[in-house]
Amino acid sequence: MYRSGSSSCRGRVAVALVAAGALVLSGCGRSSESTGTADAGPAVDNSPATGDVTIWAAQNEGKTLSALAKSFTAENPGVRITVTPVSFDELPRKVDTAVASGQVPDIIQPSTGLQSFVATGGIAPVPDGVTDPKDFFEPAVSAVTFHGIRYAVPWYVTVQSFYYRADLAKKAGVEAPKTWDDTIKFGKALKNAGARHGALIYTKGTAAWQTVLPLIYEAGGTVLKDGKFTFDTPEVITALDHYQSFFREGVADPTVTISTAGETEAGFADGTFGSYLTGSFSYGLALSALHGDTAKLGLATLPAGPKSGAGYLGGSGLAVMASAHNKDAAWKFVRYATSAQGEQKAYEISGVLPAARTAWKSGPLAESAVGKTFASQIENSLPQPQVLTWTEVRDAIARYAEQLARGVISPKDAATRLQAEAEKIGTGER
Repeated sequence: MYRSGSSSCRGRVAVALVAAGALVLSGCGRSSESTGTADAGPAVDNSPATGDVTIWAAQNEGKTLSALAKSFTAENPGVRITVTPVSFDELPRKVDTAVASGQVPDIIQPSTGLQSFVATGGIAPVPDGVTDPKDFFEPAVSAVTFHGIRYAVPWYVTVQSFYYRADLAKKAGVEAPKTWDDTIKFGKALKNAGARHGALIYTKGTAAWQTVLPLIYEAGGTVLKDGKFTFDTPEVITALDHYQSFFREGVADPTVTISTAGETEAGFADGTFGSYLTGSFSYGLALSALHGDTAKLGLATLPAGPKSGAGYLGGSGLAVMASAHNKDAAWKFVRYATSAQGEQKAYEISGVLPAARTAWKSGPLAESAVGKTFASQIENSLPQPQVLTWTEVRDAIARYAEQLARGVISPKDAATRLQAEAEKIGTGER
């Protein structure tokens, strides 16, 4: 799954996306969200950026931003940019400490914790003159928008996909699954073909809730509707039952956990499990673990549930702190980094998929057969729920996912308890 809430997107998708094929991404829609400039301060002009700018970003993204900073400072010699690596897990605590001391960074990479920063007033709305939201995928814009106000600019997207050992599927005489039922049968076939486990299903932390959330979407359910949580519905119960079915049917093992970066792809390569579902960042890592053997790496869109094959669109934007010391230069760098050219360069450096639609129309990405799969899933993906307390709610989802995996709770009871816990947490709205 997309793991930006806990670790950096380390994939090198570009390794494979330069392969043959063509991609023309269209019909992705346009955002009608307000730019939210009422409290955003003065518009950002086109004069050169000057002064010092400090950025806090995850390790891999920090390296990419450092490379972009070199290009930016070449065009703006009066600015000096410092990039400090801060993990997504550490970011909320470090920001709280920084705010208390008055030593805040100018730019942060809030990722899936953006709602928390909005709730505390820690990040500034996007002012006029930075970007046009119509230039980006609509779900990516929605993910950084609250009550019609944008609090970050989309930088990259991570789209979920289904990964499988193509060589084992060929040996078993099966094709990539298209439905939930197919997925269970497919996993069993891969076990018969030599995989120790038919699938890796995440049971802990960020990866767990990012496994469950798309299943809820695919079952036709929601997490929040009309300002109220909706976990105790037949659709959510159906989703939780399908999640648990991987363990009931012996396709996945609840004792298999992933704790370090690259462990998923290593287990995939050595046959510990024959399939898994995660973000696009994993493609390059999986291909590297397989020593570049593309014949062993299969990629498909998500198997469809009762209502759809909708996935969860992850990724990250760039935000400026409300108390930043150099907002003007910070927003100018954000504008540069999130331009089609900046995102294309980020893709070339680290393989992260651009959030700007025009970046998909030229270069290696536009010629990629693998990119077609990612593009198809992007057009059928939804952002995380727009609730200010999402960080707490998603942790509760992960806890119940682990209980479901171990078989100590039923899907119905899990949905009921999750609903009660979510209601106790509240939405953060007054």
